Amino acid sequence: MTEQDKTRLVQDPEELAALCTRLSASARIAFDTEAASFHRYVDRVYLIQVSSDRETALIDPLAITDISPIGSLLTNPEIEIVFHDADYDLRVLDRDYGFRARTVFDTRIAAQLAGEPAVGLGALLEKYFAVRLDKRLQRADWSARPLTEAMVTYAADDTRHLLRLREVLADRLQSLGRLRWLEEECARLEDVRWNAGRRDDEQGFLRIKGAKALRRRALAILERVYTWRDETASRADRAPFRVLGNDALIGIARTCPRTTDELRQVTGVGPSTIERYGEAILSAVQEGLTLPEERLPNVTRSKRPPPDPAYDARLDRLKVVRNRMAASVGLEPGLVCPNGTLQAVARLSPTRPEELAAISELRAWQREVLGDRQILIAVSAPEGEGA
Repeated sequence: MTEQDKTRLVQDPEELAALCTRLSASARIAFDTEAASFHRYVDRVYLIQVSSDRETALIDPLAITDISPIGSLLTNPEIEIVFHDADYDLRVLDRDYGFRARTVFDTRIAAQLAGEPAVGLGALLEKYFAVRLDKRLQRADWSARPLTEAMVTYAADDTRHLLRLREVLADRLQSLGRLRWLEEECARLEDVRWNAGRRDDEQGFLRIKGAKALRRRALAILERVYTWRDETASRADRAPFRVLGNDALIGIARTCPRTTDELRQVTGVGPSTIERYGEAILSAVQEGLTLPEERLPNVTRSKRPPPDPAYDARLDRLKVVRNRMAASVGLEPGLVCPNGTLQAVARLSPTRPEELAAISELRAWQREVLGDRQILIAVSAPEGEGA
């Protein structure tokens, strides 16, 4: 077994300092995090994985209170930080520690720009290195201690092969002339910040699928049961869906059960839920049923903008250009230029390249693929004339 095959579990500040000193001499480091939102009400980073060309280590932030040496590595301009799907990792690192990453290489984005048919880490490792990840551990409880041997192996494999994958994909992009595309995308990751809304947002129940289709009385029941579930999950530090799933919440709101027998008929409400929470759920339902009419919740619906045939025509012409050019480079249209970006272009209706350059949503590499002239023709074409 080589040093790279070994996994070091770091649970001591001195060990962390020594590790970071060694890693600071590396040109690039593979990086990953594990959280436990599938299990815990209050999520946080429960494990950090790092790999260099020489070693792989798992850092336990539950055992080490000060992990600031990791933050210094992430911002070291001499070290490239390699992630697979960096966006979420960067957000939780910002949320929990205020860490930023300065020089990022994202292998998932690289795989997308290289035209890989499957861009998950497991699929890529199996394709290029015949390495199979144990998918059963994707939703493991990373807050649990001690970590099992299988968890340690799984976590280590998330970074152990990442630097080799980076090389393969970088070579592919270089041969395709798309390395600059990746550099532009990864540069934007330096600005990623945690910006999720507060979990106790009083309108959180409205985000549940199907909520906005309910009548106001049913919506009041949903709000009360949702609030009960959130408080219960918070006290137990459990993910809310592990107390009661969203489908069950909607079912309860629609059927308004008043007895245990009626509650038992709701899909997703099992015997253990009835035993543990039945009375509390029925109490919440009763609160919703007795809420005065004037206090029933309302769904505020945003007004649709007035029809704009000229805008619609510009957008349609832009989509034609986008779809044609995406086919020419063998990439999905939504990757070459998402509809939201096309909408921004159609709204601003630029007439000069300088105006295109000022559209923040539009990447330089996307302009390169689509062509400034093609974009401007599509925007300015007379009504009824194609791009």
